[in-house]
Amino acid sequence: MLENFAQFQKIEDGDNKLRHLSNPRASGHDLAGLLPLVSIIITNYNYGRFLREALDSVFAQTYPHIECIIVDDASTDDSDIVLESIRRHEPHVRIISHKDNLGQTTAFRTGLAASSGEYVVYLDADDMLLPAFVETHLYVHLSLRLAVGFTSSDMFQSINGRIVRSSWTALSDYVASGRGLRKERLRRIDAAARGFWPFERAPLDDVESRVHFVDPLGSEDWVYAPTSGNCFRRDALTLLLGDGPLMDLRFHGDTYLNKGVRLLSGAALIDAPLTIYRIHGGNGFASHAELCGVHSAAPFKAFRAEYFAWRAVVDRLIDHVDELAERIGADRYVSALVCLQNSYVDHPDFQQFESLARYIEMRLETRGDSIRARLGLDAFEHLSTSVKRCGKRRVQAKRREPRPWIRPLAELFLTTGRSMSLTTMTKIGDRLWHF
Repeated sequence: MLENFAQFQKIEDGDNKLRHLSNPRASGHDLAGLLPLVSIIITNYNYGRFLREALDSVFAQTYPHIECIIVDDASTDDSDIVLESIRRHEPHVRIISHKDNLGQTTAFRTGLAASSGEYVVYLDADDMLLPAFVETHLYVHLSLRLAVGFTSSDMFQSINGRIVRSSWTALSDYVASGRGLRKERLRRIDAAARGFWPFERAPLDDVESRVHFVDPLGSEDWVYAPTSGNCFRRDALTLLLGDGPLMDLRFHGDTYLNKGVRLLSGAALIDAPLTIYRIHGGNGFASHAELCGVHSAAPFKAFRAEYFAWRAVVDRLIDHVDELAERIGADRYVSALVCLQNSYVDHPDFQQFESLARYIEMRLETRGDSIRARLGLDAFEHLSTSVKRCGKRRVQAKRREPRPWIRPLAELFLTTGRSMSLTTMTKIGDRLWHF
């Protein structure tokens, strides 16, 4: 599958041994030292049969400033044989092996701690990057006027080594809706800083119509690609993978990172397939390629992954209130927790765990003193009131059947609302909500 990938040669850049690509598109300017370093971290657990192809896809990248790290999470298959071969033939690739199986989020943290890039890509060992993956993501990051926490690009889906689908539905649906298209937030780096971008042409000729923003504190659900389709700012990852306790998410660590980073820093979607997502029967989530009207994974499993990912984000925010409130500000911190409670929808068949709304209330009760001391009394009271109000609304919504007069009254309200002041409309809406 990787026969036509670009050729490359090894070079050394200071203490880092990198892959510099013999790329016919390069303009001849040696600006590798000025470009950001991208750390590609391959996380592996029992994917020894795919690991070599994943690594080759890293070597084939057209972007010249890359380091590669492999984190093996105590695999029990033939991964050790493949890793030993890589150690002998690719000494510039750093390999870290866990003695025990610690789960995906811990593997993410291990790789991040060992890396030094300003941008980080997590590559599942059973996936592959197309040659222009890093180049395209970095081009978008450097062209953005708004510094988002990560970019997420579309994916091919393959079965038995052959492509069966060229998009990921969640991301593609968001793009097709036209949401988040903000051309004023883009300024092409190759045009704005001529001579800096080391390629003769941009990887996306129509980048202004290919990038869609997902704002922080928004209500969007999952609209991203899985793990291998994302490129993170390092400083955004440290908000969620820094020191301290971390919920043991053995799978779906990408749900935790994508939702958490988007909540705090926003994201941008790239409407171009740049990764090959391999479906082989042993995937942690998808059991087959997407097909309209057919679940690619059990819905309950998806809700469960989302629930625990949101809980992990809540824990991170509350357990690290001193660090996060300082870095993002008290107002943004309060808004993030309230947004978490407003965004999550409880699954009707997922009753063995308490609702996320109640979980947030419980965590605020147990850590109230430390949060109050950090945020101040006014901000803490605002947070507590907002969380309790949101929880009350959810309980009322569950207990009440829709009243027949609500719809015509709402239509009348919308019709006459133009003649009302914003204050009056807000008061009426608030009273209707609590009626």
